[in-house]
Amino acid sequence: MSRPTALFMTAPHIRMRFFPLKALLVAAFSIGYVCSSFGANPHWEKLGTQPVYIQQIRARSEQTLKFIGFEDGRLIAEVDVDGRIGEMSMPVSETMASSLRFDLAVMEEAKDVIRKEKFSAATELLRPKVYPLIKFHQVPEILRPLHASIRTLLNCLVSEGQLAEADDLINRLALDKVDIKYSEIAIRLMQAHLDDKNFTAAARIAQFVPKHGDYSVNISPIIKAADALRGAGDYEAVIPLYREIVDIVPDAARTDIRMWLAYSLVLAERVDEASPIIDSMQEPKSTERAYSLYKLLQGSRDHRKKNFESALDLLTRGFVRAQTSYVWVPEMLYLIGDCYAKNDAPKSARNVWSEITVLYPESPWATRAADAAIKLPKERLLDMD
Repeated sequence: MSRPTALFMTAPHIRMRFFPLKALLVAAFSIGYVCSSFGANPHWEKLGTQPVYIQQIRARSEQTLKFIGFEDGRLIAEVDVDGRIGEMSMPVSETMASSLRFDLAVMEEAKDVIRKEKFSAATELLRPKVYPLIKFHQVPEILRPLHASIRTLLNCLVSEGQLAEADDLINRLALDKVDIKYSEIAIRLMQAHLDDKNFTAAARIAQFVPKHGDYSVNISPIIKAADALRGAGDYEAVIPLYREIVDIVPDAARTDIRMWLAYSLVLAERVDEASPIIDSMQEPKSTERAYSLYKLLQGSRDHRKKNFESALDLLTRGFVRAQTSYVWVPEMLYLIGDCYAKNDAPKSARNVWSEITVLYPESPWATRAADAAIKLPKERLLDMD
């Protein structure tokens, strides 16, 4: 490997610092300790901390730089000058980026197998080259080959179903400091966890994905994920999501989010926290879309307090003002059916729950309704209410 020239190292934008052997040993131990704290990804332990050798071509000269990290907007390279080990840091600019040549010839082969949907083969090809690059993920997007290769590996892992490994890598990224394309992959992973009914993992990613400023586009899929988590009964996971987004969603959506927050608190047996939110709301007009949701909120609170007759009245009034396209209708029907069941009207309960499975077969509430109907006492199957 050729060494950096003295002229290159002493340029005004270059920073140099040298370390005694003891400091280097302490730093190496610290890096190993931090990385091993994840513990779940053996590929990272083997590949993630490896240095990256990058060719830099400047004018008529060419040199190989051993990059070891990225801090404060500067790439850090390890240098050996006359037997002294030190670091050289350089700001990333368009000119500097255009001079770097990454050893990523494997990308062309990976693209070929990806086109054939052989994601496992692509993953095997990419891991050795891409893992060491992940610690540089905060460099500007002008280093396009680096970012393209990292995102290609992450997408392959999700497509292949290697969700634990993808999880580990996503959690190593500062999503709020990189291009929105990384968030898109995290959301793909979140949806894959939802499809697998791994709601704990999905909730963790939903909380991890940035939502402020330029990342506000992430709010919409996060709300959909929150709906799925709520439908799965994972109220404790969804409550912090609603709390986080309630003040950053558009004004038109804020009332709905406040209602969903209060509703989730009710179903999580945290009625004391929900009641101030509910009582602070003004009842929407019966002609407004929010009226039906508001009645779901009131009815669910009474349902939780075991006031089933009152709950049934409130929920029914909300239902008759709802449209079948409203996302909360399946769970409203579920609670109506449960009120009938609790009031010893199993036939009515069964009829309502059956409607959910027919009209909303993809809804998680359809599964819950079908399970609940099976649990109705067998001796009541012929009851006429």
